Amino acid sequence: MNLRLLPVQRAQALVWMAVAVPLFMSMAGLAIDGGVLLNSRRQLQSSVDGAARAAATRLDMSRLRASGGTDVQLDTALADRTARTYLDQAFAAESHAWQSVPQTDVEVGPRRVHVQVRAELHTAFLQIAHIDTVPVEASAFADVQFGIHQGSGA
Repeated sequence: MNLRLLPVQRAQALVWMAVAVPLFMSMAGLAIDGGVLLNSRRQLQSSVDGAARAAATRLDMSRLRASGGTDVQLDTALADRTARTYLDQAFAAESHAWQSVPQTDVEVGPRRVHVQVRAELHTAFLQIAHIDTVPVEASAFADVQFGIHQGSGA
């Protein structure tokens, strides 16, 4: 049996390779950028959760003591400062991933902390398509009584 390719078969193989190689490279690049995006989003969410949790532990101790332990409220200034410090330290460790410093929004109520962060993530492969950054966002609520949870409210 002769396994030599005819000229038409060689041309077909060349066309298939010309189509398949860029397709596989594109799929690999998108998988890499997608994996980096998911990992960065997970790290950002973890930092936001930690900041909300840390802030929700900053109670107004003078109010708590004066009420005999019945009036549990946050020290709003201390909680805000704690959340921002936590995020600053977390972002300093991950500064290489972000296009610029992530935007931080901390809202502190009497019994709840809401931390929200928006950032721009560098891409690797998508830069070929002139997509240099991708927006990433994370948000967390933490209550004095219940801890971190999803949802909204006062």
